[in-house]
Amino acid sequence: MQSLRILIAVAPAVVLLAGCALMKNTPQQDYVWEAGRICDGQVAFWKMERVESDGRYWIRSASNVPPGRDDYFACIQAQFSRNPYKQWLAQRPASVSAATTTAPPGEGRASVTTTTPKPSSASVVAGKDELGKPTWAIGDEWSYRWESPRGKGTFVWVVDRFETVEGIESAVLRTGERELFYRRDDGALHLEKVGGIVEVRTSPPLPMISWPLEVGKTWTPAYTRDAVVARQTNEMRLECRVADQESITVPAGTFRTFHILCLNQRTGSTNFEVWYAPEVGNMVKDRTSFSYGMRERELLGFKRVAR
Repeated sequence: MQSLRILIAVAPAVVLLAGCALMKNTPQQDYVWEAGRICDGQVAFWKMERVESDGRYWIRSASNVPPGRDDYFACIQAQFSRNPYKQWLAQRPASVSAATTTAPPGEGRASVTTTTPKPSSASVVAGKDELGKPTWAIGDEWSYRWESPRGKGTFVWVVDRFETVEGIESAVLRTGERELFYRRDDGALHLEKVGGIVEVRTSPPLPMISWPLEVGKTWTPAYTRDAVVARQTNEMRLECRVADQESITVPAGTFRTFHILCLNQRTGSTNFEVWYAPEVGNMVKDRTSFSYGMRERELLGFKRVAR
C-alpha cells in the first residue's frame, strides 16, 4: 500500500496540468492518444489521463484499487504492435497538422502515473556517470511481461522499502506476495520471501551485475542457493561478463543496453542473460534457464520517482 499512497500523492499535479493541455500535439502524442481511445473503450475502470510530447502517458483509475491496470498496458502494447509508430507515421496524411487535444476531465477520480513505451526509436547512450549502480527510491516501479514453457503473464516490481535483514542492508522489491532483497551497496540478490516466509536464500549474495559497467568486464560468482521451502541446496559457480553494448527494442521502447551473460562454469551452458539499460535503472530484458526450460521477460513500462 505504500507505493499506492505515493502514486496518489502526485495526482494534484496531474490534474492541474490537465487543465493546461490545450496545445498542438506532437506526432508521438497523437499516436498514443489514438491507442488510448481504443483501450479506454476496452478496459473498465482505467482511462488515459495525459500524454507527454515524447509519448509518455498517464492513466487514471475509477477508484483507489481497481482491477485492469495490466490489461490496459497489454491493450496499449497490442495497439503499438498492430500499427507500429513508423508505419502509422507513414500513413498519416502530410496535410494533417498537429491537432489540439485536451486530457480527459478529472471527474474527481484518483490519478495513477506510469511511464509508457516510447513510440520513437531514438536510443540513449549512457555516459560515464550512468554506469555505476542505480539509485533506487521507494515508489520506483517496473512492469514486465514473462513467458516460459509453464505459461506467460505480467507483473510489476515496486521498490517497497529499505531495511536490514539478516545483517544485510537491503533494498526490497515487491511483486504481489513475493519480495526480493538486494544488498544496497552493490545490488547483489541475497533473499527471496513469499508471504513473509523465506523461500530462497543465496549465500554469499549473488552479484548479477558488477559495477561500474564496462564492456569486457568479467567476474566469477560462487554461491550456495538454498531453496528453503523445497529443501534443496545447490552449489553454483558462474562465469559472467559484460558481452557488449547494444540497442534493443522491447514493448517499453528502444534502449541502449549492456548485455550481460552468465554461464554455468561446470557445464558451459547459459545460466542467465540480462540486458540492462542505465536510463531505466533496471533490466529491460532477461533470459534465465530453469530445469523446465527458458524463461524470458521484457519491460512493458517504468516509473522513477523524482529525486
